[in-house]
Amino acid sequence: MIELTQIGAQLIFIGIIFFLVGLIQGALIPTVKNSRMALSGHLTAVQCGMALAIFGVIWSQVVLPLSLEFFVAYGCALGFILIWLGITIASVTGASKALPIAGAGFSATAAFEFMVKIMVRIGSLLSLIACTLLVFGLLPILQ
Repeated sequence: MIELTQIGAQLIFIGIIFFLVGLIQGALIPTVKNSRMALSGHLTAVQCGMALAIFGVIWSQVVLPLSLEFFVAYGCALGFILIWLGITIASVTGASKALPIAGAGFSATAAFEFMVKIMVRIGSLLSLIACTLLVFGLLPILQ
């Protein structure tokens, strides 16, 4: 039986807020410098928000040491938010080096290009590590 834990409830809340932010961002796509990048940000927020909400629902099934449990839960959330924030900043400023497909034809100052690159890379690495650990924390449900 799945029960709701405190971390699970927090992940659901963060996920639903993130989903809502993605919906609002979708309405604002035409107002930014790079609408393709804004669409990427919108989709990132909506999809990552749903993922966090799902992680919250299944959180009672995760078996990890407490310190790792905090890292996995909030590492996923922070990683997803950093990726989304980097993409959103890129959509407003025109930064394109970190995300060349959605950013094709746009450019920004070196500072914005660097900021977006750092946010997307750190967010990607953090969410990859946290989600990998989540898989290991879910292995006991297979037995």
